[in-house]
Amino acid sequence: MEAKESAAFMKELKRKVDEEMNKKEMETILYWKQELEKILAKRHESMGALQVDMQSFLQRMQNRVKVLKSNLTK
Repeated sequence: MEAKESAAFMKELKRKVDEEMNKKEMETILYWKQELEKILAKRHESMGALQVDMQSFLQRMQNRVKVLKSNLTK
């Protein structure tokens, strides 16, 4: 009986963790989608201006990845 309860508890815990991870992933994707939409909504005067904004966007993403990686090693 105890093994069944433990298995049920673990299954429920896994479901909750998966649900929370999916929620966080969706929030993250929506954030970056909105940031990209801001860039696309701008009236860039040249292709160069668009490239600068895109490079800035990519740099922000790379910086965030570095921060997250450094937090994993702590």
